[in-house]
Amino acid sequence: MSPFRFIVALVLVLGPLGAAAAADVISASGPCRTDFVIPYSEQCMFAYQSVHKDRSPQNLQNAFTTCDRSQSASLACVKSPTRQIHVVALNALYTAVSAQSEIAMFAGQYAVAEALLREKLGVIQAIGQEARPGDRGLDEARASTESDIADSLAGQCTWKALASAGRQQQLIRAHDYGDLTLLLQKKSADYETCSRLAATPPHKAYVEYLGYVALEESGRAAQAAGRRDAADHLYRACIDGTTRSTSYATHAVKNLLATVNTLCRGRMSGKYRVDQPEPIDADDGRHFRPLTLPKS
Repeated sequence: MSPFRFIVALVLVLGPLGAAAAADVISASGPCRTDFVIPYSEQCMFAYQSVHKDRSPQNLQNAFTTCDRSQSASLACVKSPTRQIHVVALNALYTAVSAQSEIAMFAGQYAVAEALLREKLGVIQAIGQEARPGDRGLDEARASTESDIADSLAGQCTWKALASAGRQQQLIRAHDYGDLTLLLQKKSADYETCSRLAATPPHKAYVEYLGYVALEESGRAAQAAGRRDAADHLYRACIDGTTRSTSYATHAVKNLLATVNTLCRGRMSGKYRVDQPEPIDADDGRHFRPLTLPKS
């Protein structure tokens, strides 16, 4: 996402007035304080830029709150009958909603991001009612936003799959590796389903990678349960899948896929024992940790 690439053209595409058209799409409330709109928008942009260097939970929250304040100020003025105020407010609203949606994605708040992205589509629709016919910038902004919505849906799906970590830990403590195998196989299948929601092949490859991690772990669980044939079947599926996904993954994800591929091959050959490390070690229900090769 790039929240600000579309803004430069925003004033140029607006018609003579446009506030009435925007009123059909954007619901505003509260008094319009024109002296707040620009300063709050600038603060939002500064805060948004800061999260590219500092993605700590506190900074993400501060940036989101700053842009939320800008959104409220912009909404209050977006219906102004004064064209200049209307244009500036609509510009600031687009900035705030775009930034907030990306901050929410950074924070893993995918449902919040989806809601904001759908609100962003409403802002784009309002702009479209006032734009010159055939403006390509609007089509590009709309397509980009719809792509981002797809990614937010994929994110929500992956978090649901991740939520099974608590049950996994219970099975580990009980040494119930048979049920653990089944749970991890289901988790891998859930990630595969999630990957179909991703908007781009590189994102699809990353979500598939999460599934291959679960597949490798399911193989280890089957091996720990004494089901060697089942384990080898799962390892082969892991090897075939990681090889396939590598063709459309980014460089960073190619490296992650290579690690899981090496692990699955090593488990099959006996190079890596099943207890190096113990199943499961990828997540704790809150965070996902990429697998790493055993040191020995």
